[in-house]
Amino acid sequence: LSFVVILHLATLLAIIIFFFPKLNLFFNWRLLANIILITVISGSMGLGIKILLEKFFGNRYLLTFCFLVNSGILLSIKGNSRQRDLPNLGWKDSLLIGILQGFSPFPGISRSGITLAGLLRRGFKKEDAFTLSFLMAIPLIIGAFLVELTGTTASGLSLPGIGVSFVAAFLFGLLALKIVKKTLIINRFKSFGYYCLIIALLSLIV
Repeated sequence: LSFVVILHLATLLAIIIFFFPKLNLFFNWRLLANIILITVISGSMGLGIKILLEKFFGNRYLLTFCFLVNSGILLSIKGNSRQRDLPNLGWKDSLLIGILQGFSPFPGISRSGITLAGLLRRGFKKEDAFTLSFLMAIPLIIGAFLVELTGTTASGLSLPGIGVSFVAAFLFGLLALKIVKKTLIINRFKSFGYYCLIIALLSLIV
């Protein structure tokens, strides 16, 4: 199987295990309908971007620009007085988040970063924004996996190599989720914005 497909499966497993106690939210029909709307919008945009613009993804100036955009979005995050929770998610929220998530195929754009920023600016509680950002990643990752699977070929990796890659992606996926949640709760999430800014500047030099 394609190496990317293997890593997608590992990432998906990490998200499912990390959010296992929250998976019952998929049985909330209003929330599920909004997640479906988000997935349709972002999936359509992502597929279109991939088909039309993928050949430009290796351009260093596009990469720099995307890192700068991502940095600006993360640094723009501010605290808000509203404390909305997931049951209050409406179609206007879903439309905005779906569009934001739709730009995630661009190199240098963080899917979780821009969706978290969007949800926080819409007034959602930090933990609820964190939960929704990754719950709505599940159908998107499954869709991306199916798209990649249709054109996959043998990767040439040995079975031990595949196993090590899968385990590493899974463990670092869990670690990344813990770090993102921690930095979000203690109001240090904007630090990722400075990180992206540094990477953007380095990408012009390297």
